[in-house]
Amino acid sequence: MAWEQRGEKRYYYHSERVGSRVVRRYIGTGAIAELAATADDLRRLERAIEIRERRAEQERLAAAEAPLLELCELSERLAHAALLAAGFHRHDRGAWRRTRGPKTTD
Repeated sequence: MAWEQRGEKRYYYHSERVGSRVVRRYIGTGAIAELAATADDLRRLERAIEIRERRAEQERLAAAEAPLLELCELSERLAHAALLAAGFHRHDRGAWRRTRGPKTTD
């Protein structure tokens, strides 16, 4: 989205991506082009505001989620320690299994 100066006249073009190519579309000159440029500027500003709000919301959710994640990690460690103390083990990071007794050689 750019104004282009050619001689004394200014022309407004709108660029958009179509597939893998960028296509420039001629909008015009004068009042129509000014309106189109203002509308494009407003859309760009709205998009920037939405992005900023989305990032703020993600940061707020991450801050609220942090204590829960810490609680989950601590409870997992506690369960791991309790199962080890009770005589269980995990084979290849799989399910917990009761540890077999010592092998006896007869």
